[in-house]
Amino acid sequence: MRAEELLVIIRRIMRDFSPLLPGMRLEVVSGEAFRARLRGRPILPGEDTGGDTESPYPAAPMERGRRKEAGDEAREEPPSHYPLHAFPSTRVVMVDVEGMRALIGEEDRRLQRVLAEGMILREVIYLATSRQPLPDPRGRAETIFRRYWPFQYTALRSVGFVGEALGKPRDRRELAGEN
Repeated sequence: MRAEELLVIIRRIMRDFSPLLPGMRLEVVSGEAFRARLRGRPILPGEDTGGDTESPYPAAPMERGRRKEAGDEAREEPPSHYPLHAFPSTRVVMVDVEGMRALIGEEDRRLQRVLAEGMILREVIYLATSRQPLPDPRGRAETIFRRYWPFQYTALRSVGFVGEALGKPRDRRELAGEN
């Protein structure tokens, strides 16, 4: 799947959820900038991120030097190879499109679109649930995702992107043990 096709899918889903989450933004960054941001290093103005930032709304403040917010503590940090990350405090979904392309490219062509939709839906739903004053926003997001988008959920689960640990299982026997 080409990067342009992934961006079309991501932008469509972000646009669909924008009435629910006004001010939600998409940041498309390079793999290096993505990993730096997850480690807490800010992306400085003028720094070449290899991507773009887009928003239909005025820009929200960036998360430079951010400590964990109240809604973030229940969420585990994803491994560095997972190419999407949602920041509830600023309503930003950060995407490493090339990393996402590489990860999805390993799977069957028939599943690639469904996996891309599932990955972005999962992060957007997490943003929606993290704004509510209820505990465990990630768990509630997974429940909503499983109930209303079962095909995308099943596709992500079949390749090991949802479950106890975020990321691919080491072998098929480990995945079969979860089912």
